[in-house]
Amino acid sequence: MMNPFLLKGYLDKDHFCDRDEETEKIITAVRNRQDLTIHAYRRIGKSALLKHVEAQVDKEFYFIYADIWGTSSVSDFLREISNGIIQSTIFSKRGIGKRLQEFIKSIGTSFTIGLDGRPSIDVIYNDQASIFKSLQELITFLNNQDKPVVLAIDEFQEIKKYDSVNIPIEATLRKITQDSQNIRFIYSGSEYHLINEIFNTYNRPFYQSTRMMQLGVIPKMKYQEFILAHFKKARKPIEAILVGQILDFAYVHTYYVQAIFNYLFGLAKVPSNWNEFEHVYHPFIEEKGVFYAELPDRITPQQFVVTKAFAKAGIVKSPTGAEFLRLANFTNSSSMRRAVKALEEKQIIIKDGEFFRIYDVFLGHYLKFSF
Repeated sequence: MMNPFLLKGYLDKDHFCDRDEETEKIITAVRNRQDLTIHAYRRIGKSALLKHVEAQVDKEFYFIYADIWGTSSVSDFLREISNGIIQSTIFSKRGIGKRLQEFIKSIGTSFTIGLDGRPSIDVIYNDQASIFKSLQELITFLNNQDKPVVLAIDEFQEIKKYDSVNIPIEATLRKITQDSQNIRFIYSGSEYHLINEIFNTYNRPFYQSTRMMQLGVIPKMKYQEFILAHFKKARKPIEAILVGQILDFAYVHTYYVQAIFNYLFGLAKVPSNWNEFEHVYHPFIEEKGVFYAELPDRITPQQFVVTKAFAKAGIVKSPTGAEFLRLANFTNSSSMRRAVKALEEKQIIIKDGEFFRIYDVFLGHYLKFSF
């Protein structure tokens, strides 16, 4: 039997937990010609949600998804959007024919066929004017489609990191969106302060131009029911109490929940209580050490001490409070404040509701068990 706890991609609604309200909100927005901005932490399920929405509306819209995480220039941005288009359903029924060739020609580049059989392009431009002209051609192409288009751009905050062109690309994209009657834009991102600056700063081009949506965790009870149902279907009994404990242990953070239960589902014997879970979980988390071994080299010794204290505490309401200062062996609240700010900027810790915690749940578990 296939493991139902997916670690990447989207399969179908049976392997997708809840998000009914969020799905309906997004569908309502695109049907009513409203652009939307979604903020959520990384690995909380943004891309899977967008793929789930695509599955609901694929007969009404052409749905294009592009993840621009890690892009560093407008040229990179154009490449990812273009690849999202040529790998979308716009060309799925037509094949790589005349229309695709016209599209590739219009943006001034060429394409190749990858090992997976899918077309992709590489965009290299020497001047910004050519890039923006090709971007306009790309949007014109989408505006001329025979069905409305949903263009979902994930990790949209990356545009603020492009070298010295923040305002030009924001202004250009804003003008394009205003002139695009056939396209609904969905912008999503994981760095709230950057997303907020783009869309809620009064003198920036995108100021209050979209509906805003905060994507939180899946309700614990919904997730618990989903997990229990899949274990029951596979005739692998697991205690509801243990499922609830593990959900709390992973802060109901989607990817980490999926990874833990994917691992447990694959075991010959599913643990029946917390002690048994810890026994099988330790080897699993020790394997992650290869990813975290370099952490002391990426942050200062003081910041590493604070990170270990967060791992030991789990969640912290007041990092500068007396209790946490004692745990971290700090005597100076100002030094703690500086360390916390630096760790937030490096996305090692986050403020999750009223509490601070380590962003990467597995890093927190690894540090707790290893130090």
